[in-house]
Parts: sequence; structure tokens; C-alpha cells
Amino acid sequence: MSTQGFLEETNSIEANISTIQQNIGRIEELQTHILGSTSSMQEDALNKERSNMMGNTKDLLFQIKDRIKKIGYENAQLPANDSSIGLRKQRHLHLHDKFNRVLDEYRRIEDTYMKLQKDRITRQYKIVNPAATQEEIDEYVSDPSNQPVFQHAARTGEARSALAEVQKRHGDIKQIESTISELVGLFTEMQLQVEEQDPVLGQIEESVDGVTIKLEQAGKDIEEANKSALGSRKKKWILFGVISAIILIIIVIIIAQMPKQANTTSTTVPASNVVTVTRNTTSPSGT
Repeated sequence: MSTQGFLEETNSIEANISTIQQNIGRIEELQTHILGSTSSMQEDALNKERSNMMGNTKDLLFQIKDRIKKIGYENAQLPANDSSIGLRKQRHLHLHDKFNRVLDEYRRIEDTYMKLQKDRITRQYKIVNPAATQEEIDEYVSDPSNQPVFQHAARTGEARSALAEVQKRHGDIKQIESTISELVGLFTEMQLQVEEQDPVLGQIEESVDGVTIKLEQAGKDIEEANKSALGSRKKKWILFGVISAIILIIIVIIIAQMPKQANTTSTTVPASNVVTVTRNTTSPSGT
């Protein structure tokens, strides 16, 4: 999958997670209305909408789970030097964490609703049997079909109404338990995927770290080479300066010696000229 395709897929997944969050908010709202409802007709309508919303949300949850897992497996197959590996890993972990938070929030809401429904069953049960213990109530919640107290009390109108309420709540509780079980299963599956991919992700991180270390070392080597080259060039310039200074000194010495040589030449008279002059001065005296 190209990077552009990957980003489009992750954006789509995130949008669906937001839809799931909205659905969960609506489910919680419906459950609040159900608990406060005083009309069987109204409660039935609310329960129907809630069931539809929960069904749609369940489908979305399983779809998103599979899509997030697919992204994780595809990321694990990428080479360590892929330029987009960091982005892909970050996006996958973001979606994974966001999805897990949604699962946990949904489970919390259903846990609360189940507790409130059990409280209603307890109140209804005690209408028929005020002396009922919590153990008896819990036993009825787990198996309402095998409770002689209700079978006996069903002869009265109040007991029949209480029995109908309890049976309705029992159906809700079983549905909630099923939903919670599915949510726990999804959460566990997502955690297992992370554990399975941890070694692969660790290898990727090690490879990236190794490349980073090598790049840092290469940078240091280049810096040292630059310093060495700079030092070499500096030494060359110093040597050049010394040689130039020596040459300049030699030139100065030569120039300084040239006037002295000129003066010596001008003051020295040749011997042949002196002899000639002497002969010319003595010749007339003999005449």
C-alpha cells in the first residue's frame, strides 16, 4: 500500500472510530431513558432502538479491529529502511490505542447498565419475596426458569407484573453480558497483536537506531576530516610564509651588498695607468 493509500485508510478508520464513539454515547443515553421509563410501550421502543444501535456498533467494532490488525501486519512486512516506516508505525499505534479506549469506555457503560438492571431485578424480586436473600436473587438472575417462588406467586396480579419485569430485565442482562464478553475478547485480541508484533517492531527500532548511530559517526568522521584538512592547509601556509620570509631576507641581503661593491670598484685605480703617467712626467728633463 502506498503512503497516500495508507493515510487515506487510517483516516477512514479514525472516522469510523468516531462513529462508534457517537453510537456508544447514544446507547448510554437510551439506557438512561430505559431505566427511567414508566411506560412499557415507550420502554419497548427505546429497547428496539438500543438493540439496533448495538448491532450496528458491533459490526463496526469487528470491522475496525480487522482493519487495524491488517495495517499492523503490513507495517511489520516493510523493510527497516522504508522512508515511511516511522509515520506508519505512529499512525497504527495511535489507532490501536484509540480503539482500545473506545472498547474500554463501551465496556464501562455496559457494566454500569448491567448493575443498575440487577438492582431493578432485586427490587422486583423482593416485591414477591420480601425475605429473599441476595444469594437467592443471584441464583434467579442466572436461571429465572427454576424459581418456585415466582411460579407460586404468579397467581396474583402484582406478582405477575413483577415476574414480567424481572424476565425482561433478565433478557437485558444476558444481552449485556454477551456484549461485555465480546468487548473483552476484542480488547484481548488487540493486545495479543501488539505482543506478537513487539519483536518485529523492536527489530525495526534497532535498525533505525543503528542507522542513526552510523550517520552520527559519519558526521563526526567528516568533522574530523575537515579539521585535519584545515590543519594541513594551515601548515602549508605557515611553510609558505617561512620560505617567503627566507627568500625576502636573501633578497634584502643581496640588495644591501650591491652598493658596497660599487664603491669599491670606483675608488680602485689600475696599476698600468699609474706607470704611464710617471713616464710622461720624467721624459722632458732629459731633452
